[in-house]
Amino acid sequence: MGIPVLRSTCLLLLLAVHANVRAVPPDADQARRIAEQFLATQQASASPQEAYEAGDIAVADLDGDGEAEVVVLWTMLGPTYWHHGVTVLAHKGQRYMPAGETGEPLGSVEGMLVRNGTIELKTKWPGPNDPRCCPTVAKTLRYRWTPGKLTPVK
Repeated sequence: MGIPVLRSTCLLLLLAVHANVRAVPPDADQARRIAEQFLATQQASASPQEAYEAGDIAVADLDGDGEAEVVVLWTMLGPTYWHHGVTVLAHKGQRYMPAGETGEPLGSVEGMLVRNGTIELKTKWPGPNDPRCCPTVAKTLRYRWTPGKLTPVK
């Protein structure tokens, strides 16, 4: 009777240790490295005149599954153009892989905040008399992530 109890106890301990290992989110330095690795893959397929830069980076469990995702606000800079994007990187096997991205224009993004499973972007958009360089109309854009996509929240 002692051996089955011992086996059960060992199995529970192994499961608890495994659950704790999986639940440890990346720290800020690790998240930055994960984001930079992702952007390096983007850069590899970009035009030589374009450059990708990481902006804000957040670590959060966006879907409540106990696994932290890395959210990257990035900018693609071209010779006379630029645009922002947001990509969610989810843990798959031994790596973080892209698991959702904004597919719509974001305007000029000034900052990102992730809280309560929502990605919030503070942006500026051109007003009727604004020069192209200098948008003045403030908008807040919100997104929710479900594995595979980012969906605008109204």
